[in-house]
Amino acid sequence: MREKIPISVSRRNLLGLIALAPLGIASARAQVAPACFDPAALPASQKGIRKALGFQNVSSNPARHCAACAFFAMTKPANCGTCALLSGGPVSAASVCNSFAKKG
Repeated sequence: MREKIPISVSRRNLLGLIALAPLGIASARAQVAPACFDPAALPASQKGIRKALGFQNVSSNPARHCAACAFFAMTKPANCGTCALLSGGPVSAASVCNSFAKKG
């Protein structure tokens, strides 16, 4: 029979772990989508087009993402590219917008 090891967690330690949880989630999400561009550095015209098209940095649907879209062109680094609908603006292959059109 296995001996149980008592685990003692104080309220302070538990609250500290809860406070750090969002950092872990953000870190995991950052690994999913490569940093192909800095959203803050985009010109206002790019930001406006992205907003109008419902652009998302990471697609929630595995079948709908920029890499599978007819308007996407792959560039370097890997998993990065440009979008014709965004006037050649940079996008991640994992991104998506409302104008997704599956490559034919």
